[in-house]
Amino acid sequence: MKQRIAQLEEEMKDRAGADGGDNATKLAAATHEIASPEGKAGGASVALMPSSTESASPELPAIDAEVTTKSAPFGYADWSWLNGNARTKDTPLATKYFAPEFRADVNYILDFNHPKDDSMGGSTESFRSDEVQIEQLSFGGDLRVNNVRGRFLTMYGMFATTTPRNDASPSRGQWDLADAYRYVSEAWGGYHWNVQHGLNVDAGIFVSYIGLFSYYNFDNWSYQPSFVSSNTPWFFNGVRVQWFPTDKLKIEPWFINGWQSYGRPNGKPGLGGQILYRPKQWMSLVFNNYGLGEDAVGIPNRSRLHTDDSIQVKYYDRPDRYLDKAAFTFTADAGCEFGGGVSCTGKGGNPKQSFLGYMVYNRLWFNKDRYGLTVGGGQMNNPGRYLVLLPPINGATASTGTPYYTENPGQQYHAYDTTATFDYMPNQFITFRTEMGYRHTDQPYWSGKGGITPPGGNNGSPGSYTCASGATAGTNVLATAEVNCGGGVSSLWFPDLRTGQFAATAAILVKF
Repeated sequence: MKQRIAQLEEEMKDRAGADGGDNATKLAAATHEIASPEGKAGGASVALMPSSTESASPELPAIDAEVTTKSAPFGYADWSWLNGNARTKDTPLATKYFAPEFRADVNYILDFNHPKDDSMGGSTESFRSDEVQIEQLSFGGDLRVNNVRGRFLTMYGMFATTTPRNDASPSRGQWDLADAYRYVSEAWGGYHWNVQHGLNVDAGIFVSYIGLFSYYNFDNWSYQPSFVSSNTPWFFNGVRVQWFPTDKLKIEPWFINGWQSYGRPNGKPGLGGQILYRPKQWMSLVFNNYGLGEDAVGIPNRSRLHTDDSIQVKYYDRPDRYLDKAAFTFTADAGCEFGGGVSCTGKGGNPKQSFLGYMVYNRLWFNKDRYGLTVGGGQMNNPGRYLVLLPPINGATASTGTPYYTENPGQQYHAYDTTATFDYMPNQFITFRTEMGYRHTDQPYWSGKGGITPPGGNNGSPGSYTCASGATAGTNVLATAEVNCGGGVSSLWFPDLRTGQFAATAAILVKF
């Protein structure tokens, strides 16, 4: 066996020399198990190989003696067409034990509401208007040694501020978890067993699959995803088990601190899991479920349930034509909260606290995947607003809240959005993206021309009303705030919130 492996290695080296090294890269990719999980994992590896969407070729041997001889999970097809999976097929800098990863996402977004403070809200991707901003700058990679696995990816740029502010769990207890994890998007270690088509156990921070879209915009068909994705988790902190009984099926339970939370918001942790099934090379089905966790900080008896299910279908594939590929995705989410004064149905006198949403996208590829066009959008209904992203009025976070946009039981939130996205992809490592989008809510929510920053800047008291002078009113009770600021509504400052938002985005996205 060892002689045969050595012979195959020499053959591949000879081919690599003749082909400028390309086959050497492919050999490195084939030496380990590869599988990219569905959704917000963004192509993060789940078996032995670094993150990559290239499927292990059955013709190339596994030269690591620790690797199972069974076929790699999902290795029978190329899944780089999927929304939420990186389209890179090569890892040119990979070595036997480590595959580095670099990501850069730089955008220019023009909000046609023209907020005077250039501050946008209601998004996990769009934060500043009329400026060039670094959304993400990340580096790290995957390590594999004797079936021991590890992955880390840093998180610099806007994400380092905007992701932690949506997590209220650091307000419970000490040690400043928001800053402790601020510059980390993924950090976990684990082990792989050669059971059936693979069994992994990993612990740490790993990206969420709920919501289909990847955490990382390079991997997605559009820049600003719909509400089902933006308003659901981007990361989990805990333990996952990944079991591949066949090369077409993954079963993955989770034990996590909570719903996108660094810490445990209350007494109970969260439980969840994913079933990923890819029966054909043109179809992917994913089912994510979450429950048990008590995720409302300060309300220990309120629990959450959520289901997130997606189908992706590649319905056209003609590499010889100018229009060479077409695919669509459909995602539906439903959930609710119960206990602590609310209910899933609204019966029994408690306010209804629920979530219902969907999103659908269609993508076309042209000229050997050099150009891409995506049109899509979705709707969301969230009574109680427990998943609504809090606008950063006066620097408000999930921990502080704001009296200017409350998220109390029973308060309504209906929204819809649509986007049209055009991509120019001269090679697999870079995307030049332009996008137009419109989002609408039934209550004022998006930044208007007057902005969402008080006169003189944030005053350090986002949980209170602000006086017209910019000073804090010292209370979140309107009548008391009027008295404290000198009397009358005119003595108070109010943010300029609108029901609609048109935005144009241009971005350069890099991954290798």
